[in-house]
Amino acid sequence: MARGRTGATFVAELVPHGRGMALRPAFEAGPEVALLKARRKDARMGDLVTARLKGGGAEVMAIHGPSRLPGAAIRALVAHEDLGHGFGAKVRDEADQAARGAETMEPDRRDMRDQRVITIDPEGAKDHDDAIAVARDGEGIRLWVHIADVSSFVRAGGAVDHEAERRACSTYLPGTVDPMLPERLSNDVCSLRPGVDRKALTAEMLVMPDGSVTGEAFQRSLIKSDRRLTYPEVDALLEGRGDLGDRVMEDDVRLAMDLARSLRARRMRRGALDVATTEPRFHFEEGRIASVEVERQTDAHSLIEECMIAANEAVARFLIDRKVPTIFRVHGDPEQMAIEELWTRLEVLGIPVPPLAEGMLTADQRREAAGVAAHATRLYVERTGKGGRSLPYMVLRSLQRAVYRPDATSHSGLASAAYLHFTSPIRRYPDLVVHRALVYALGLGEAAPDAVMLPEVSRDSSERERAATDLERRADRMCLAYLLADEMRGDEQWDRPRDGEVTGIGQSGLFISFGEAYDGFMPFRRMPDDHWVPEPDGVQAIGNETGKRIRLGDSVQVRVHDIEPLRGRVTLEPADRPGPRTIRDPEQRDRDRGSRRGRRAPRGR
Repeated sequence: MARGRTGATFVAELVPHGRGMALRPAFEAGPEVALLKARRKDARMGDLVTARLKGGGAEVMAIHGPSRLPGAAIRALVAHEDLGHGFGAKVRDEADQAARGAETMEPDRRDMRDQRVITIDPEGAKDHDDAIAVARDGEGIRLWVHIADVSSFVRAGGAVDHEAERRACSTYLPGTVDPMLPERLSNDVCSLRPGVDRKALTAEMLVMPDGSVTGEAFQRSLIKSDRRLTYPEVDALLEGRGDLGDRVMEDDVRLAMDLARSLRARRMRRGALDVATTEPRFHFEEGRIASVEVERQTDAHSLIEECMIAANEAVARFLIDRKVPTIFRVHGDPEQMAIEELWTRLEVLGIPVPPLAEGMLTADQRREAAGVAAHATRLYVERTGKGGRSLPYMVLRSLQRAVYRPDATSHSGLASAAYLHFTSPIRRYPDLVVHRALVYALGLGEAAPDAVMLPEVSRDSSERERAATDLERRADRMCLAYLLADEMRGDEQWDRPRDGEVTGIGQSGLFISFGEAYDGFMPFRRMPDDHWVPEPDGVQAIGNETGKRIRLGDSVQVRVHDIEPLRGRVTLEPADRPGPRTIRDPEQRDRDRGSRRGRRAPRGR
């Protein structure tokens, strides 16, 4: 955001300033700005606000709430990123008009409302853009992947379409979402809710026992989902810990899991990467974070993921065969230098891998090497119990980032010859483009996407996706810092040693994960027993005096030294560090600092 000129806005926290208040920038560096009482509106000390520079000072434009509450901090962060503006009247009116035909049965739409259809989503999900159905078919299993037919509600070139293209994707932050589409569409008529008729675009496939896919067909459909299931419910069923109270539905879920295992086994055989990741899910109560749950890849996740990957690949093949312009999801092959550096790191860490071939590797060899590294890392973690948080991400960081492009290049991570995103048109604009391309290829009246515009749309979608992902991670770190600060009540919590794992080696210190989900940074200057120097390999630091080594994945014991919730920063120190410690509750420290800054010195001193 622009600063330093009249009319520029910024997000700030109200802090003491003499006998009055000032605005301290909340999420960026910058000087404090004096705030006259007449320009505060109803803002109080400690509030987060959006302010506008005006006449040598500033005025409050919006109040987000007390900085001690993570809900207020999230609202302020959304404002800082210039999100959360809602939709204009023209966009809302167009969405409402389109929604009036939500349950209309057009002549070219197949009535599939008698099919047993289920959705499987995370707990708390509000939009459901995918559903599945399965049935035995000879030696194979027939799979239907039903995706919300967003293109039937969002007219190409209309107001909703232009706004969706501008946003490119939905941004999901803890406790809130900045959606790509108006709520009337995203949470209502385009959401495949149970028990109501919903328009869908359906991919039908026959999956054989070896995981091969044949008999692909596509159609517009009208479906009625039988039930919404959650990942925990499905996992409980598959693990024998619970039931769904519906024997037929339980059989369908088990059959879908058999199908998913066949698809996954085939992907692994062709060289797809096997790297597990995690994601925090926060639970809010009265403006504070009550708890965090680390969501890991389970059978239920895999079931849906494999069905969606199969549908995405099937649509990609169909559109390529018919030479229809669209947007593909491209994951470039690992680069030679990245693979060589990865091999060096694996060898330094003592993770057994076969030697690389001499000279320049072919694309196939680089892809195979990445798969070998991922497999070797997983086995090492299982065998030693070390590096479960750091080592999978070390492999991921050696790979290129997936992007959108209008040409059908391969997806290295999935070992897929051609891949695209078809399954989430509620929250990703490229998926909506793919839907229009598919409807055009089926001869159902939609115009083909404009090939001239696809490079720009692909580039913009890639950039905005990356910005949204970075913001989501920033918000997660911030919420974790707030949760940790709430836990740190009393000196015994600050003095408590915590088991951690080294997840990164920086130039000035160590990145460390600890507890169930927390991350922090331990500066080398807080490790007084030696002078630590990071090695060029990026996975170890060496003590100049002792020759000791600290490596990625090593276990360490730490204490929390400081927390800056708004910045999402946690500073750590060694658990055995000698000497007095002065840290306390961050909120109390801020109050102490505020009272000192606001106190006038006695006259004569």
